[in-house]
Amino acid sequence: MSICIEKKLTLSGKVYLFECELLLLSSAVGVLKYIIDREYTLDGIKLQPGDITHALYWMDRPYTLYIWHLTRDRVVHYFNIADRISLQPREFLWRDLAVDIVIDDGRNVRVLDEDELPDNLDLELSRYIQNAKATIMREYASIMHEANIIVSTLPSRPL
Repeated sequence: MSICIEKKLTLSGKVYLFECELLLLSSAVGVLKYIIDREYTLDGIKLQPGDITHALYWMDRPYTLYIWHLTRDRVVHYFNIADRISLQPREFLWRDLAVDIVIDDGRNVRVLDEDELPDNLDLELSRYIQNAKATIMREYASIMHEANIIVSTLPSRPL
């Protein structure tokens, strides 16, 4: 198993580190696998120990995508609006721009955390976030389809 650290920076300056398994790294996309180790509840979605996250990162897109495979035979897609994405074999670095979009297994779409954007947010960054949100809302079905194909074609053995 090849270990890769997901390093998430936030607008507030906090840094979060997650030890993941590197499944794919190409010039365009990277995929990490993370097994949930404790209970989380995000917008009413309960993540439990043993649930699997496939996290997809594109170098040229304004988002990342977590596919949560919940132990209760549910799959949830969770988009993070992002920038500063850098993919290296031992570290995937990205900045989380607060706004998230979740699509549950019933295809219900919810935009989360817009209220967490700082009041003094730079106008250019605000436009970037709004454009990314519009892109996801317009294209989420095809992005999810593409991501699911990527995950389904990963080798059974990690890198």
